[in-house]
Amino acid sequence: MKYLKIMYNTFLWALVFAITCFKSEWLEMRINVGYILFITFGVLTVILSIYLRKKDLQLNFKFTIINLVVCFIYGNFIYGFKRLQVVPASIIREGINMTRVPFSKINMILLIILILGLLLILLSDRKEYKN
Repeated sequence: MKYLKIMYNTFLWALVFAITCFKSEWLEMRINVGYILFITFGVLTVILSIYLRKKDLQLNFKFTIINLVVCFIYGNFIYGFKRLQVVPASIIREGINMTRVPFSKINMILLIILILGLLLILLSDRKEYKN
């Protein structure tokens, strides 16, 4: 479960980095920002995995909730709520080169991943605290 927590949190950070890059019209016109999302996600996951292996830091449920709220507030501040409903889906759709898939389907999958990941982290923390 430790790696699920790492992947969940680094996905949020990579998504925030990608939506920040998406804000730059110059960058958006020259680079597939979806690739930035996936490359950043991979790099952050590896770095954090190596770092947490050496240190005894825990990415618990409380940290994940705070991380999710801060990332949402940042995205809402950058784009506003209406555009924030479209931009992450646009980045992911562009990154996987499936531009015919509607935003609503990508948003639904993204929402399921975020909620399911959060629930799994909550359940793993509850299980760890019982032991």
